[in-house]
Amino acid sequence: MRLPKLNTLVEVTWWDIVGLINDRLSRLKPQRCTTTGRLLKVEAEYIVIATSIYEGEGDDPTIDGCAIPLGCIEGWKRLRN
Repeated sequence: MRLPKLNTLVEVTWWDIVGLINDRLSRLKPQRCTTTGRLLKVEAEYIVIATSIYEGEGDDPTIDGCAIPLGCIEGWKRLRN
């Protein structure tokens, strides 16, 4: 999968792991999710999407975000900046 450049605004569709305790077997299945934000990091096994980036933090900013394993990603699209 070819991803856009870092800091690009993207919408990622992916499958999240679901865990339940003391619930019916029929309710246990992965959940399809959509996350929108800036692509901040690309590693061999996952990407990081930031939904908020707090200013004034330097090279290691404080963010609200999501680390998504590459194998869970269904698709993505670049959004206009």
